Amino acid sequence: MDKYIELMILSSILLLNSCFSQASSIENPIQQTEETITVLFSDSSTIQDEKTYYDALLELKQNYPSEMPSFFIIDANERDAIRYFNIDQFPTMLVLTGDKENLRMEGTFPKDEILANLIEIFHIDNEAKLPFLPPLLTYMKNG
Repeated sequence: MDKYIELMILSSILLLNSCFSQASSIENPIQQTEETITVLFSDSSTIQDEKTYYDALLELKQNYPSEMPSFFIIDANERDAIRYFNIDQFPTMLVLTGDKENLRMEGTFPKDEILANLIEIFHIDNEAKLPFLPPLLTYMKNG
């Protein structure tokens, strides 16, 4: 009987210890400084929904190579990052400066809307180089 009680106590301690260590080990999985980065959370089973994000980021990089921050893709299998950033759907794009979230776009969006948001966040002068933005977005930004 004593061995049964000892086994129960030991099992309880191990169970509580494993729960505690897992909860306390959730840290930012992206080791970064205070530089601004763009992170796209991707799921290969819905890659067709991410096309507009890739197109927008490539277009921005082509037009503004020196103003585009670092870009990372995190796969849906990376559970620690998914949990840390509270990702509920794919694709999700975040623009981060340190631990500060500057932009979150969840789900599918047209390329022009993604570009408009990124241009605003990165403080890029869109009237000088990007004639492809619809006039409505320019009006909304200025008005």
